[in-house]
Amino acid sequence: MRASFLVTLLLAGFSFSCASADDGSIRPEPPAETPKVLSPLPPEFAQLGEPCPSSQEPGNYAAPYIGCGKDGHVGIVIVHRRTALPEDAQKLAGSMGNVQVVIESERVWVQHTCVWCRSFTEETSVAHLAYATDEQIMQIQMHAELTNKSPLRDAEAWRGAIAAWKPKQ
Repeated sequence: MRASFLVTLLLAGFSFSCASADDGSIRPEPPAETPKVLSPLPPEFAQLGEPCPSSQEPGNYAAPYIGCGKDGHVGIVIVHRRTALPEDAQKLAGSMGNVQVVIESERVWVQHTCVWCRSFTEETSVAHLAYATDEQIMQIQMHAELTNKSPLRDAEAWRGAIAAWKPKQ
């Protein structure tokens, strides 16, 4: 008799502890993390991340510059004009070159006006972070008016550098 009373008491205590931990409300499942979808590339940037072309026409300023990067893939594409950027473009207010930046998981877009060029020049660059060389990353950082001395190799490093960015006085 005592054993059955003890078992009943233990089960009641266990049930009570479970019931008190749950207030009876229905809690939704936490949303699953959805990976950031990359913005579609305009046609002139389509070669980004693809295997490097066997040759490029030298001296054709109107054609996009296709920079061969790591592992034989295109690491950067530069178009010598402004193009449509993805919706989440961030304007660096106060930049000398009217800089706009888009940071995605694998790519960085930088649009700027060259303030050091002898003629008015606008450029839009897209770098694939996995394939761009350190020199290509440093070039796009310079276009974004970032003063970091080492290449920003991932999206988080870019976000941190943009958050710390201040216009030149």
